[in-house]
This record gives sequence, structure tokens and C-alpha cells, in this order.
Amino acid sequence: MNSELTPKEVAQKTSPIIAALSAIACFGLLHALDSIHLWAMAILVGLVMEYVSSMLIEWSVNKFVYNRVQMLSEAITKVQESSGAQVQIIASAENQDDNVDLVEWANQQVESIQKMHAKDNFRKEFIGNLAHELKTPLFNIQGFVLTLLESDLENKELNRKFLSKAAKNISRMAELLEDLDTIARLESSSFEMRLEPHSITSMIRDSFESVEAKAQKHGISLSHSIESAIEDEPMVLCGGSQMRQVLVNLMGNSIHYGKPEGSTHVALSVKDQFVEIVIEDDGIGISEEDQVRIYERFYRVDRSRSRNSGGSGLGLAIVKHILEAHGQDIEVASKIGEGTRFSFHLQRIPAVAIA
Repeated sequence: MNSELTPKEVAQKTSPIIAALSAIACFGLLHALDSIHLWAMAILVGLVMEYVSSMLIEWSVNKFVYNRVQMLSEAITKVQESSGAQVQIIASAENQDDNVDLVEWANQQVESIQKMHAKDNFRKEFIGNLAHELKTPLFNIQGFVLTLLESDLENKELNRKFLSKAAKNISRMAELLEDLDTIARLESSSFEMRLEPHSITSMIRDSFESVEAKAQKHGISLSHSIESAIEDEPMVLCGGSQMRQVLVNLMGNSIHYGKPEGSTHVALSVKDQFVEIVIEDDGIGISEEDQVRIYERFYRVDRSRSRNSGGSGLGLAIVKHILEAHGQDIEVASKIGEGTRFSFHLQRIPAVAIA
């Protein structure tokens, strides 16, 4: 049957067939009863059946189509009023069986629309954040250069002061662009994490050296218990440079949000086939509301503090991407005013396998 027919046309095309079948059945019955002379009655029955069936078919099809159109209309209204919230289309009890396929299709479309809205919102937020992150150091550099041009260029002390500030902002921009490039590579479909055996204790010591100067500048004491916690030196399967970046980012994040004269401690423990790494501090802590967003790009728990200390807002996003590439998750536990604890696991390589 043509899918473009209207309910009335469906009824007009179907009812004559029903009427003809009814008339034939009536003729057959009259013939069987030896009452074929009552042929007019058979014709009358056929006409009545045509009229009645036409009305019933048109009404049924109209109701079926109306219910579906009404459901789609309600679905569109819900999506328009949802403001990004999750929406699920549910058929009414009396029409549930007839509209299973439509409900499934409508929910798929709603889900697709919501995903597109989420991507669009993410894109807008990302572009806005990126513009802000680049604008701040660029304006600072512009201000320093203009100040130098308008001042006495023979004043070496003044020149050094403003050039040093300009260089600091250039370094900040370079760090931001490098972090963005790292995330882009990690998200690329062609990226493959090269997993090799590495000494986790050596990587922790290297990371300590990388953040030691920053910790001293912020008055944060660094400590670890990697030797006392284990008897041997465990080897883990990971990407060496990427895992060092995870450790440096987590330690750096701890220093950024540490309290004056605070501390950052790194612990290590072996659990069956895995090694657990814990980075813990007694800093300002993270609220429950912030904990669900800390891995978003450019998201900061304390924006003013992080910007003043030069953070790009991408450190934890990179950490999450790298650990996911290792097939691992990162966990966070924190209380406001008491501190934060980040932990993750890496696959351990047995000593026999290394030998």
C-alpha cells in the first residue's frame, strides 16, 4: 500500500474490497440456503458493509496517526523545554504496544539532539575559555612592550624588569599551547600508547625533581614513602614520558592548591597485579560540586589562585586522558579545608617476566 495515502484514501480503497467480499459471502450463503432469489439483500449487505467499514477504517487510521503525531509533538515540546536536561519519551498505557517502535525512534532522536546540544555548548565554552586564556598573557605582553617603547630604553634595569615579565607571559602561552597539543594527540584516533616496562619509583623521583623548585617557591614540603612501602622496586607497564607527565601534573596541582607551609605526600603500594600510586596533600580541598568537573578543560577550583600561579587549567584533563589510554581510572577524595587525595593504578610486571 502506498505510504503517501491519507487515512480517507486508505478507507476508500479498502472498503470496496470488504464490501465485495461481504456480498460474495452473502451470495454464497443464499445459494447454500437455496434463496438465491434474494440477491437484492446481498447487494444491500455489501453496500452497508462498504459504508460501515469505510467509516471504521478511516476512524481507526486517523486515531492511530493522531496518536503518533501527538506523541511526536509532545517529544518536540519536551526537548524545547528541557534546557539541556535529560528527556525520555514514554507512550501512554493504552497506546504502549502500538507505539513501541515510534517511542524507540523518538528517544533515539532526542538523544542525538541532546548530544549535539552538549557538543555545541562544549564548543562554545571551550572557545570562550581558550580566548580568555590567550587574551590575558597577550594583553600583558602588549602592555609591557608599550611601556618599554614609551619609556627610557637606556634604563637597563627597567628594560630587564618588563622583558622578564613579557617572557613569563610568553612561557605561559607556550605551556598552554603545548598542553592543548598534548590533548589533541591523546584524542587522535591514530594515537597509540606505547607501553613499556618502567621503574615507578624512578619516575616518582624524577617527578619530585621537576616540581621541587615550584614547591619551595610556594612553601610546600614534598615527601614520599616509596622505599619504606615496598621491598623491591616494582616495574610497571606504561608510557614513560606520559606517566611522568601524570605525576608532575598531579604534584603540580597539589602545590597550586596547597596551603602556606603545607605538604604534598606521594605513597606507593603493591596490590596483586597492580601498583597503586597516591598523591595526597593538606591543601584547600575540593567541594563535591567541583569534583565532578575538575577533569574538564580550563576548569579551575580557584580561578584566581591558579591563574596567578600560571596554571593552564588543562593539567587534570591531560591526566585523565593519559590514564584512560592506559585503561585505568583516576579517583579523587577531598574535603574542603582538609586536603585532597588522588589515586590511580598501573599494571605491575612480575620480576620473572622481566628476567
